[in-house]
Amino acid sequence: MKLTIAIPTYNRNGIFRTNLEKLLPQVTNECRVIIFDNCSDIPIENTIGDLLKNHSNVDIEVMTNPHNVGMTANILKCFENCSEPWLWIIGDDDEVTEGAVERILNDIERHKEVHFMTYAWDEDSFKNRKKEVVTTGIDEFIETFETFGAVLFLSTSVYNMEKVVGSMSFAHFFQSSYAPHLVMLFMSLGDKGKCVYSENQIVKNKADDTPDNLKWDQIFIYQLTLLLRLPLKPKTISKLKKRFEQLTRVWSIYHFIYSLAFMKYESGIINKPTILYDEIVRGFFHLDRRLSTKLVIWIGYFIVKYPFLFRRILSFAYKLFKGRDYESSSNLRI
Repeated sequence: MKLTIAIPTYNRNGIFRTNLEKLLPQVTNECRVIIFDNCSDIPIENTIGDLLKNHSNVDIEVMTNPHNVGMTANILKCFENCSEPWLWIIGDDDEVTEGAVERILNDIERHKEVHFMTYAWDEDSFKNRKKEVVTTGIDEFIETFETFGAVLFLSTSVYNMEKVVGSMSFAHFFQSSYAPHLVMLFMSLGDKGKCVYSENQIVKNKADDTPDNLKWDQIFIYQLTLLLRLPLKPKTISKLKKRFEQLTRVWSIYHFIYSLAFMKYESGIINKPTILYDEIVRGFFHLDRRLSTKLVIWIGYFIVKYPFLFRRILSFAYKLFKGRDYESSSNLRI
């Protein structure tokens, strides 16, 4: 066998069954399928039992955690239980495209020595990637990805286990980053590791169906900047930090102030301005010692301490210069 197809899942029985029905007819005898049920309220095996019987020719296994171990720990189980040379992890809510498995198996044959293959993650990247690109070394890899979502998105990523498994300990140590899979990749690439950016699509991104209480931009603010603490070369960390700044609006000074002043603090991961402020300062700004950054921190403190006063000041300034009231809420995106 060449490929393990791993699917971590939790409490998405309906959509998972629908997507599994589309995947199983594509699976060949070169693949093994493992489902990692993170202690769902209704065991996933109860939902797909008939599918398992109808596809008895497929090497498929369901592993159920006795307790919910958290999202990232369940992702790491996919790596830990992969005995095949290559690993493809699919989100339980992501629909595979027609011919996806065959495409991956063909690409594995063409790129046996690469560390990682990433495919177009949405319609925009599918249109913008005109041809396949192969990068060498972590610095070139960092400079090439279009968005963090392009490499953070599990379902478009295929890993050469022989190349990345040696960095498993780093993935465990940094699993609170919400990106242990990226940690393994970053720590294994070095100066010579190769990655493939494919112009093809293997899943349909269902990001619009993400529950309101799971906001990836908020997760980014909280945890993803932990990647800047990886024991990589200073030059590489500098490039990674620069990509954070280039690819997101979160870290621009003006957007930082704007976000604290106007964003809606809904139920979910972030529900207080103080939490947002503390996490941004702890996760990012303490890495930058410039005077301008210290000024931003103090402005942020003023916003958190006196949010309504600050909003009134900004609204007055906006009306003064624009001639109309400002009515909007922040919409952060990765």
